Amino acid sequence: MRFLIVDDDESIILFLRTFLSAYAECITASTGLEAVAAYEAALDEDRPFTAVFMDILLPGMDGNMVVQELRRIEEERPGRREPFKLIMISVLTDTRHVSESFFHGRADVYLPKPLRRETLIAELVKLGLIELQPAPA
Repeated sequence: MRFLIVDDDESIILFLRTFLSAYAECITASTGLEAVAAYEAALDEDRPFTAVFMDILLPGMDGNMVVQELRRIEEERPGRREPFKLIMISVLTDTRHVSESFFHGRADVYLPKPLRRETLIAELVKLGLIELQPAPA
């Protein structure tokens, strides 16, 4: 599995990369343009991302704009694959941003910042991206 983590906050990237690297190869980007380039490179290498973790507030292109571009590329590329799971992360919890993420970006999950490890785990389990390890007996 491969995950793309997009956020301009280095502490969020560090948190997600540290936690998620136990489950998948993690590639990071801090701008929308970097995210689009990483996404296209992954498709060129035939190593697509299973999930994309996308912040909304990014310099230049906001996260919703970036997702629209990723979805467009996803649909136009030959060799149709299963669409990537989209986990939106943001301090923005207003109806407009949440609705745009779900309806236009086809988000699977919307996680508010600050991120909580327990919430992240629960949502990733629901998406089938990770499995909970049973507690030792």
